[in-house]
Amino acid sequence: MKLDTPIPFARLKWFQEKLGLGDREQESLVKHRDIFLKEKQRFSEEFFRYFWEIKETRIILDHEMRGPHLKKLWEQWYELIFTEAITPRVLGVLWRSGLRHVELNIDKRFINLGYAFVRQFFHETAKEKVPAADLHRVTTTLDKVVDFCVLIETHAYVIATSQCDLEVVRGISHQVRNPLTVIGGNILRLQKKVDPASPVHQTYETILKENERLEAMVRDAATYSELYQKEPAIDVVPLESVISEALKSLEKARAHKRVAIAVELHPEYPDVQGDAKDLETMFFYLLQNSIEAADAQEPFIRVSSRGKEKDLGFVEIEIFNNGKSPNQEDMDNLFVPFYSSKSYGTGFGLPIAQLAAKKNMGELYLERVPEQGTKCVIQLPVPANKKG
Repeated sequence: MKLDTPIPFARLKWFQEKLGLGDREQESLVKHRDIFLKEKQRFSEEFFRYFWEIKETRIILDHEMRGPHLKKLWEQWYELIFTEAITPRVLGVLWRSGLRHVELNIDKRFINLGYAFVRQFFHETAKEKVPAADLHRVTTTLDKVVDFCVLIETHAYVIATSQCDLEVVRGISHQVRNPLTVIGGNILRLQKKVDPASPVHQTYETILKENERLEAMVRDAATYSELYQKEPAIDVVPLESVISEALKSLEKARAHKRVAIAVELHPEYPDVQGDAKDLETMFFYLLQNSIEAADAQEPFIRVSSRGKEKDLGFVEIEIFNNGKSPNQEDMDNLFVPFYSSKSYGTGFGLPIAQLAAKKNMGELYLERVPEQGTKCVIQLPVPANKKG
């Protein structure tokens, strides 16, 4: 499998900045690079020998049967660390290295073990060759370089594997959605040909409802996978706006039945931090769940907000519905994908909402309100200038 994932330059430069790996740090390596470059062949030989002695990785090395070629590649990587600044070209090399490890299906634990070996080799070489006056600065920089490589490797792994998962889900969704559409259409035509009072008509109705549930499950599974893979675009988001957009989407989906919905947002907390699309998706599913759970005779939903007690960096949003509270077993499992307490539920609504909250540095949980109903509590960060 050949992966062709774009290089996320902005994210990689952000990693570099957070590690404090700037020009000054890189200059400390340039000053002593000749010391390290003399060791590149020894590095590749010891690196190869280290993994040859591990049964699981020896299988990979033996299968490749390219020992000299691999050693050459490792020497080139080693040389890159000490001869070039962190340019887009270098970032590209490191990124493609991470993707290649995913393509070869190399266990991530062995990749981390490899970088642990690199760190140890760098430290031993520095202690032996670098003057004492420069030793601390050089080893500190080397640690930052290794940490940077591990972050790039991990990011490539997460993005690539998520992309693979997403492609699988997309493929399944596409292959399943089309037959479901055909089945639903044919059942509907057959249903129209029978007497509405006939038991066969009711059988067709049951099949149609199950078909609609499967179609919704396919859509929700794709939404969950895409949300999991997507990187949030964090910004200041007006709370009232995303809730309003979620309600509009529910109306378009005909999921907003005649339910009294009161929106009472605290004026001191008009904004939150997060990805607007993620939060809209979160509120869509939470409101949809509340509408479905509300009392059938006199349905009522209230959306309110307030500052989180003991932590002014967060706002708490409560979505209350006056329906019957779930039992303890359901409460424990409602955030598990495919689990649903409703006969025609997809089991993805609350898991999608919880994932959206977590990806935007928030939390989400359910609470019973004795003799009244159930409330969903969402905690989201507020913009920095709004913190107490």
